Amino acid sequence: METVCKINSLEEDKYQNLAKNLRVLLKTNGLNANQLAQLLGIPMMTIRRLLLGETTDPRVSTLKLIADYFDVSIDSLIENGNFAANNSSLGKARPLFVPKLNWETVSKISSLSEINLATWKEWQSISLVDKEKISANAFALESRPSMFPRFAQGTRFIFDSAVVPQDGDIVLIKLKKNNELTLRELVIDPPEWQLHSVVAGSNILHYSESEHEIIGINILTMLFNRKEYG
Repeated sequence: METVCKINSLEEDKYQNLAKNLRVLLKTNGLNANQLAQLLGIPMMTIRRLLLGETTDPRVSTLKLIADYFDVSIDSLIENGNFAANNSSLGKARPLFVPKLNWETVSKISSLSEINLATWKEWQSISLVDKEKISANAFALESRPSMFPRFAQGTRFIFDSAVVPQDGDIVLIKLKKNNELTLRELVIDPPEWQLHSVVAGSNILHYSESEHEIIGINILTMLFNRKEYG
């Protein structure tokens, strides 16, 4: 109850501390207000008002969501002091975010540089184990219904064009003749590269640089409940 009382009667310096500490958390974890709002499932304006110090009576539930996500205490969010120094765990296990694209968008662009990511609204959070790396070229793409049953509906693929393809990789291929996309399993049998379909009954493609472009290598596959995201 002590924390609740403190929150319900925040003096001006307390909610200014909250704004400052929240900005530190966002910067340390490479997030913006929109991404945090989507991740926590709360209105973006709520986060913006907290960042601006305009909210003098934030809900306990909102502060708990933020504190739990960043693994800090509610008290530390509203106290003054060297927030980063007093929370040594900051930045050790931060999530990464990549833009979530759709198939039509990917078919029309050559690289992510053609998209204004500063205003992009759909992002996918991912977690990588230590020593795993991901480039700025990575993006998320949701499976097509035709990929079932190999990939359940709602499956999210994380592709990275900076990864060197290897035998057995799942690769996203663009057909140069019509810019259509196809998901394939790469089978390398030197000197030939074969592109096996993930859809039953489709023909094997024989990779050719003049006919095919590897858009990205699947580095992570994430399963979701389709009903939740439909």
